[in-house]
Amino acid sequence: AYDAYFGMQSAWKKVNLLSRQHSKATLYALQNEMDPHFLFNALNTLNHLILNNPQQAHLYNNKLAQVYKYFLINKNKDLIPLESELAFINDYFFLLQLRYENKLQLEIKLSPSADGQVKIPPCSLQLLLENAIKHNSFSEEEPLLVIISVNRQSIKVVNQMKPKPYLADSTQIGLNNLNARYKLLINKNIIINPGKDKFTVDLPIIR
Repeated sequence: AYDAYFGMQSAWKKVNLLSRQHSKATLYALQNEMDPHFLFNALNTLNHLILNNPQQAHLYNNKLAQVYKYFLINKNKDLIPLESELAFINDYFFLLQLRYENKLQLEIKLSPSADGQVKIPPCSLQLLLENAIKHNSFSEEEPLLVIISVNRQSIKVVNQMKPKPYLADSTQIGLNNLNARYKLLINKNIIINPGKDKFTVDLPIIR
């Protein structure tokens, strides 16, 4: 009986170990999906600038190297401090302004209750900002506003809904990838709310 008990315990340990290894491998694969997704959009922007504004293209390329260094350092980490991701977003938004100038606006609002212990999967906010740009129309007269706010319950990313008159090309990774990462990390889904005038994504707080 004792042999059978300890045999079952050993078997369960092996099952749990294999399950954790499988989850880790799945998460690693999801994280590496973001590499070509990031490059696909960045190189499309660089190509546009090379054709239309070579001087801006040079500045964009230099800043892109800094941003991509952050991406390479952090992309295979499960979680990073929210402060690091927000600093990255400010750098990334600088790139977007080189491309779109005054057609984009970004606001970051931190609640006093949002302490320094909050974690986030790397490049989550970048993905949501990129998603808003890909699927909405905007101009200097009607800029696209993206608001990132943080409170005790969630990290909320909201953008105005101004759908493009045509279907934007997409690798279809974005939100599905982000949701899968949260599901693996904390067994929670992100909350997506496509309203009439605003598109909102709530990311669960991780501490």
